[in-house]
Amino acid sequence: MAQVPDKADGTSGGRRTRGAKGDNREIIRLVVGGLGLVLLIAFVVGNSNDVKVNFIFANATTSLIWVILVSAVLGVLVDRLIIAIGKRRKKS
Repeated sequence: MAQVPDKADGTSGGRRTRGAKGDNREIIRLVVGGLGLVLLIAFVVGNSNDVKVNFIFANATTSLIWVILVSAVLGVLVDRLIIAIGKRRKKS
């Protein structure tokens, strides 16, 4: 992204836009997310047998696919929660 001129003389007035550094971070984030998704799919496809899951007060038998998927979703939620808390602390 290029800088957009603010003033009539064509200068930006010292304000910076996102630029190439932000674009590179976005590309890296997408590549890492894509690799994570590919690995998750590989784990799910390779582990389709049934397993016994022990909870605090109960036991259940379910497909390992569901255990992997629920664990992945919970991991993403905890990650987003930690990031949100960190941003809130920086703000105040």
